[in-house]
Amino acid sequence: MNTTAKKYVMVLFVLVFSTFLFAAEGSGLVIRSPLFGSDLRTPAFDENSLVLQSYAEQLGLSLEQVEEKPENRILSAISNGAYPVTPGDKFRLVYLDGLQTVTVELQADEKSSVTVPGLGTVNCCGLSFIDVKDEILSMVRTYHSYSNPQLILTGTGSFSVSVIGEVGGTRIVPVWGLSRLSSVVGSATPYASTRNILITHSDGTSSTYDLYLALRKGVLDQDPLLRSGDVITIPRAEKIVVLAGNVYAPGTYQLKEGETLKDLVSSYGGGVLNNADVQKIRVQRYNKSSGAWQVTYADLFSGKPMALQHMDQVVIDTLKSSVSTVTIEGAVSANEAYDSLSSTALMGTSSGRVFYQFYPGETVKQMLETIAPRLMTVSDLDGTYLMRKEKRIPLKAQQILYGDDPNAMLGLESGDIFIIPFNQRFISVSGGVVRSGVFAYVPDKGSNYYISLAGGLSDDASVPTSIKVYGPKGERLDSTGEIPPESTIQVAKNTFIKDIAPTVAVIGLVTSILGIVATVIGVILESQKL
Repeated sequence: MNTTAKKYVMVLFVLVFSTFLFAAEGSGLVIRSPLFGSDLRTPAFDENSLVLQSYAEQLGLSLEQVEEKPENRILSAISNGAYPVTPGDKFRLVYLDGLQTVTVELQADEKSSVTVPGLGTVNCCGLSFIDVKDEILSMVRTYHSYSNPQLILTGTGSFSVSVIGEVGGTRIVPVWGLSRLSSVVGSATPYASTRNILITHSDGTSSTYDLYLALRKGVLDQDPLLRSGDVITIPRAEKIVVLAGNVYAPGTYQLKEGETLKDLVSSYGGGVLNNADVQKIRVQRYNKSSGAWQVTYADLFSGKPMALQHMDQVVIDTLKSSVSTVTIEGAVSANEAYDSLSSTALMGTSSGRVFYQFYPGETVKQMLETIAPRLMTVSDLDGTYLMRKEKRIPLKAQQILYGDDPNAMLGLESGDIFIIPFNQRFISVSGGVVRSGVFAYVPDKGSNYYISLAGGLSDDASVPTSIKVYGPKGERLDSTGEIPPESTIQVAKNTFIKDIAPTVAVIGLVTSILGIVATVIGVILESQKL
């Protein structure tokens, strides 16, 4: 390999090594807030959803009208205690006249009256079948004691009602005794009112009904039974609004006076989905003067009510992926397999880093609840703090999670850094002991307990014994009291042995030197004699 090739290899090696080094220094687990929802691939809303729904679709009515069979109508009328006697109803009356069984076929006339031959007439207008039955049987008993009368409904009649107003054309609709208002409005146009329907009865009285409340909210008295001669007037709707996008119930709705955007989304639409952009709701309104659609944006949580106009289109778009993040550093697990981590395994664990993508408006409490499974047994929750634009904000994370803290509702801001210190629950013992080291913290234990774990006092321990205890912040503590976590116990050594050892060593060295010198002098003198 020539010199040039070697240089290129060295440069490539440095670049790769630097890349891995910087990646390791800046690495961290990215967690996305659950408020964004689980489906990140939610497509944009379908433009076809802005089309005005039909009248039946606005009310949730079935488009298929199923004609009920005559025998089924009889069973429904008998089982329904509210069934009103209507013109054309047929009955069979059976009673005993002495030893003879009498069977009479009866029918309600156009005025809802039933005549019992030889006994009298019962006015059935406004009465239920049960009421009419009681009156007829009472009449028979009056003239025929011990007759054991029975009245059976054998056929149901029918009548017609008129439907006028915002409909495809005036309709004369045949109905029967259990027909309700909702069964005759199929000819209404999409612009017809669902909230203000007028029924005028044959006696001149009238009432107004709200079919939306009846069919969407379950207020059943707003969908009354029809009566013979009724005229149903369906006016044009006053305020129709189309709701589309990320809501539970998109559709076409008719708002009452004073109802706002918030009412449309929460009450009519059933609330927003997890991935809805509630701070930028799109309101599309047609401008007649310019002949074009104008778009405005509204914040659902701004606190300012937004009035809507007739034929507005409201779209709740999908919230785009947030690039706003906060950083959590310190005693937090940045590993994927964090559930099985124990305090023993974490003794040598280095500081972790987590990047948290937060939902707009998310609070400190919501974030802590999400990352709670990643907190360690050595996490100092009471020592947690937030660094925001060089300002340090103390946070009692344990109280925020399991109690009440003023900072729990503090909103997250991009660039926030949360520091969770380590709270190592160990005691250090050093000095005049057999085995200096770090020992697991045990509540309610004093210094003697940890000295015994260290093997007791060593031979070089000072006499009398001197024990000093220092707290986690270096403060001096009472050696006879309870020892808190992260404390240090120091047992003094005998300094006399330590101080005399160098002196003895020096004396020995000097003696050795003098012996060597004396030996040399003796050798010289002996040589001179010779």
